[in-house]
Amino acid sequence: MNSQNVKTKTNKTANVKMIALTAMFAALVTVFTTFIKIPSPFGYAHAGDSMIYLAASVLPGPYGVLASSIGASLADLLSGYAQWCLPTFIIKAFNALPFVICSMILKKRGKDEKIINIPNLLMIIPSTIVTVGGYFIANGLMYGWAEAVGELATWWLQPLMAAVIYILAGVALDSAKFKSKLMPRLMR
Repeated sequence: MNSQNVKTKTNKTANVKMIALTAMFAALVTVFTTFIKIPSPFGYAHAGDSMIYLAASVLPGPYGVLASSIGASLADLLSGYAQWCLPTFIIKAFNALPFVICSMILKKRGKDEKIINIPNLLMIIPSTIVTVGGYFIANGLMYGWAEAVGELATWWLQPLMAAVIYILAGVALDSAKFKSKLMPRLMR
């Protein structure tokens, strides 16, 4: 077998593993969004954004964005909110983007071995702004601006809960050296 065939086989194996890992993160986003909910007087907050932060911190760029968008949209579909699938797909892509960009910059600098670090923690802020702003705009366009303003105060619970779960999961994965030791093995 020549070196070109070995390289092609290695690339195909890595791509299949990356697709499987992306699907796993999409499933985590779906499950955490659909089943882990905290009720409030104005509806509920879900834990799905924590897995979006995690997927976007671990997976390479487009894979993190796809896992986030697909997983959250599937959760809307499974929960009976099909009208939200398209807005969610778009919002959650932008929700993952701060973490993806941060990971790309950290990787270029050789400082991407951990999930929980100061730059990633700071990415919770723009991601929260995207979530709240995106759903405010979508809600305003779909149901009217009075409805959007009325629900605005409740949309902060979800990113707060997501941040706590993301930090706990990230610390656990960092203690197992997931990103620095296990991810490279998955890419072989």
